[in-house]
Amino acid sequence: MQVFPIRTRIIVPDDNVVDVLLESLSELGISLLDDDIITIAETPLGTTEGQVVKLSEVQVSDEAKELSERYELLPEVAELIIQEADEILGGIPRVVLTIKNNTLMANAGVDKSNVPPGYASLLPVDSRASVERVRNEIKERTGKTVGVMVIDSRTQPLRLGNIGMALGVAGFRPVADDRGRHDLFGNELRITRRAIADNLASACTAVMGESD
Repeated sequence: MQVFPIRTRIIVPDDNVVDVLLESLSELGISLLDDDIITIAETPLGTTEGQVVKLSEVQVSDEAKELSERYELLPEVAELIIQEADEILGGIPRVVLTIKNNTLMANAGVDKSNVPPGYASLLPVDSRASVERVRNEIKERTGKTVGVMVIDSRTQPLRLGNIGMALGVAGFRPVADDRGRHDLFGNELRITRRAIADNLASACTAVMGESD
């Protein structure tokens, strides 16, 4: 397996993410092959889908004011977290533990990094639909059948540092089910299912980084 970072220009709301991707691949001299997997971070993809919010335009509720005081958040960010989260479980200063789309994540994906000052990014509305659309457009324009996933970073309890997490996958199986197979000593595996997409997301996170 080889992982190639794709450096692009700064993506803005009116961009087509496939245009930017193919332009950057051409500039880098990288040709797509069948069965390649394209990984896109959630912020640039969400940016092209209008998922960037100007904080000064957010109407702050009393509930958000209370949440912001409890966890030392900007009131506008607290409001976006309330709107985006399926459930709020608790938190620590500046971080709220939430469930969104059946996944534990910080701040329901609301993020002020890698967007202009005074703005926040939200996760794509439907990550699975987004990557399927990107995959189909790549097929139409290049003739190549590839996998596509959108990823975010996350932390793990009692572990230091971020890892990758797949939010949406198209074109390959995100989980490999090893139940019923046997280990080196003939023991039947009864539990093991390997998180292929999340493991690939972690490899990509290690390569792409989250800063300049």
